[in-house]
Amino acid sequence: PAPAPAATSDASTQAVTAAVQAWASAWAAKDMKAYLGAYDKSFDPPGNQSRSAWEKEREARIVGKSKISVKLSDIAVSVQGDKATARFRQAYSADALNVTSRKTLDLVNSNGRWAIVRESTGG
Repeated sequence: PAPAPAATSDASTQAVTAAVQAWASAWAAKDMKAYLGAYDKSFDPPGNQSRSAWEKEREARIVGKSKISVKLSDIAVSVQGDKATARFRQAYSADALNVTSRKTLDLVNSNGRWAIVRESTGG
């Protein structure tokens, strides 16, 4: 049998991957509650925005689209204790827009749930 630490990190890696996929699914489904719920309360919005301003902007951008598709590929997850980093390619399409980018999400495990604390594009 595999040693326990590997199994644990394996489970964590799967949990983080599932959290990232759930985030993308909520986004595509325009499920704002689930989408915003994927972000930890300590999430630091880009560009000195307040959390509420950022949430309003995301909602306007997401709910206003007729159809959204978010597909993730090449997901690489690294977990260290209760922190994790997920790097992946994101193919996003909404209405006439199609963008493929590299994205990095930093997550923390708070109360057994992985949530996003930082989001960056590129790299």
